[in-house]
Amino acid sequence: MFFKKLFSKDYRSCLEKGEKYFSEERYAEARHEFLEALQKLSDTPAEDEGAEAKIRSLLAETGNRLALMNLSEAEHAMNRGDFPKAEEHLELIAELAVDETIKGKAERLKGRLNPDTFSVAAQEAPHGCSGCTTGDADASGNDYIPDYLSAQERFELLMQTIPADLRERYAGLGEKFAAGYLMVHGGEEEAGARILQDLLKEGENDILLYECALTYFKAGNLAECERLLRRAFDFNNENALSCLGLVQLLTDTGRLEESLPILGHMIDKHLLLEQSLLFLGDVHQGLGNDDAAMESYSKALTYPHASRAAAERLIPLFERHGRGEDAAHLAKRFLKGCH
Repeated sequence: MFFKKLFSKDYRSCLEKGEKYFSEERYAEARHEFLEALQKLSDTPAEDEGAEAKIRSLLAETGNRLALMNLSEAEHAMNRGDFPKAEEHLELIAELAVDETIKGKAERLKGRLNPDTFSVAAQEAPHGCSGCTTGDADASGNDYIPDYLSAQERFELLMQTIPADLRERYAGLGEKFAAGYLMVHGGEEEAGARILQDLLKEGENDILLYECALTYFKAGNLAECERLLRRAFDFNNENALSCLGLVQLLTDTGRLEESLPILGHMIDKHLLLEQSLLFLGDVHQGLGNDDAAMESYSKALTYPHASRAAAERLIPLFERHGRGEDAAHLAKRFLKGCH
């Protein structure tokens, strides 16, 4: 028994290790150490009275930070239509979060956890060009990122809302860009825009052009927004965000025909393919090209994250064109449980 006690970790070593992990932002490992420290403390008689309070405080803080990360992942999963994955992250938040604000955000997000709410940019984003954003505070949940997180932590959370292939490039643009980005997407649009525009003068790239275009959209300067989006597209036509942003701006300003070649390009290059197929169907439907719309929606049916939204669009089209049996088949296959 003596040797077992001698070589086993006491609560202090677990606490010290947990604090080290916490400082390194390795929150899951830190939480494990804090839980173990709490357990060992309960087995240790007559210890420091403040130790338990300290450990519980660190556990709460670690849980909140893990919950915030899961909240961001849940939002990202919902944006791409992966509702089961979003639900997994939201269930973890219920276990982790102590902060009532975070819990409230998770509950509100859970209330939207219904495939019926899935909407690609073609339905909602054109009305505010929110799809042009990568982490807009109003559209992407930035309001649940609290001030006590460091700038780097806030930036990393916002990066979860953009396509994975762009995250490394965004992170590689440096501290000045990150500062401007956080301002633009955190309620300080004018100050952030000045930083991004200064960087753009130093050297162009598609990300800076896109982000600056967004600031002009918010300021109501659609002409300059379009100029920069087109420049971003010319600079790198495989940046999915700038492609989608340009499509949205064109459709929002009533130029549906002009968006068709860009959507065709996105589909050919597999850029946000599921959203692009649905968006293309919406554009064709807006132009009165029902056959082309049905063709695009039918292709989207083959992709799990887009299939329900595609079926919801196809059913009324099929019914309108006398294809009641096909509409019934889609409803039975893709809209089970729909009321």
